[in-house]
Formats: sequence, structure tokens, C-alpha cells
Amino acid sequence: MNDPLTPEERDEHERDLIAFSDRELDLLGDIRGRNVLYAGGTSPLWIEGLAERIGKYGSLTVLDLDGEGISEARNLFDDGELPATPRFVVGDVFDPPFERGSFDLVYSSGLLHELDVSERDVGGALSALANALRSGGRLAMSDFVDDVEAAQIEDEAIEAELLHLATGAELFGVGDSTRILDILEGAFALYGHSLHPPFEIRHLDKLFLAEPEPAELDTLVPDDAKRIRHRRERLRERVKAEGYTRPATLFFDITHT
Repeated sequence: MNDPLTPEERDEHERDLIAFSDRELDLLGDIRGRNVLYAGGTSPLWIEGLAERIGKYGSLTVLDLDGEGISEARNLFDDGELPATPRFVVGDVFDPPFERGSFDLVYSSGLLHELDVSERDVGGALSALANALRSGGRLAMSDFVDDVEAAQIEDEAIEAELLHLATGAELFGVGDSTRILDILEGAFALYGHSLHPPFEIRHLDKLFLAEPEPAELDTLVPDDAKRIRHRRERLRERVKAEGYTRPATLFFDITHT
């Protein structure tokens, strides 16, 4: 597919993505020399940003259930290209394949809203990841919340409903920050949190409007497909009018005791 962005727009878009990644990763503070697990994601921006912050005296492990995504991420980086050479592992955040005390820091960005909680809950994933920490280690995460209205929240909701109808998966989805804080309050003794305003990424509207119709729509019964198509069209009209607005993010930091 042809790029819907001009070269200048693509450059602006990518610079905004880097700036957003830097904003989120800067919340971790100084992590030089730490043994870090990046859990449930394979974003090259986050891998590169973490490796640069860790430096050559620490380690970076990347964990994701998507084997194809892990292979693609591994192929993007040559050995020695980054200060901390990533180790790539296929595995489930609900049952991470690591011994207790393996890491100083477990980090994720945008993981929670994509978790399938039809059979397991978010608290279970957080506890399982915390078990891979040494005593005094940190579990730090950020995710979208709907405390500020945004077009992306509706987009995420449509995708979650479509996935549920097509596969039966029940995503945790994007909700208010209180929902996540209630989970932390019930499971962890020591944690902090902060809410951060939406970060504008230029030209997301053009990218969204250029997206093809999801193939999963053809697998649905006609009434469900019609309803999802209607929601998508209403969202498209909204994006044309106001742009592809972004949600706020909640950052939280748990200390493992």
C-alpha cells in the first residue's frame, strides 16, 4: 500500500513517536546497569530506548507471546548495535518463563489494555511479572486511560468488540484510571502512580483514514458486521472533523517486597 503521508509528514510523525517514547521511558529515571525485562511488546522504539538507557553494563530481555513479532524485532537489530544487546523470548506475561529474582525492573507500555481477560485477570499478570523481580525490584507500566475523551478510545473499543465477536477474546480495554488503581490497591503494598496528558502524534488521522476494512468483519454474522461497520464509519467522520485525538496515560511503579 502506498504511504498516505508525504516524506515530510512521515518524518514529523516518526519524530513525534520518538518524543512520546522518550516521555514515557523518562518516567523510569536512571536505569543504567539494570537487568530489565520489557514485557508484552516488541516496539523497536521502546527496545532501542530501553537499551540506550540501560547501557552496556546492564541487560535487556524482550518477552512477547507473538513469536512472529519476536522474530521481526530480533531481525531489526544486529549484535552489538545497541548498548545493551536484547535477548528475545517467546512467552506469556501470565506465566513468564523466568526464575524469581531475575530482574531489577520489569517494564511495559500499552500492555494492559490488550490483555485477554476472558479466563485470567490483570492482577494475575501483574503478580506473575512481579515474581520475576529481585527483592526491592520495580514493576513499572504505563497504559492508556479514558480520563480524557479521545477518538482513539472509541477506536480501541471497536477493535476490542470486533476481536470478541471473531474469536471470543475479552480484552481488558481502555477504562478510567481508577479501575487500574483498584487492582493495585488490592494486590500490592508499595506503589506510586501519575496521570499524564494526551501526547499529540501528528498525522494519525491520515493513517487511520487510510486503513483498510478489517478482514475479520467478513467472518461475522451480518447484523454484527453491519453494526461494527456503522461504528467505524461514525468514527471516521469524527476523525475527519476533529483529528485522531489521543488518550491520557497512567504510569504506575510497584516496588516488589
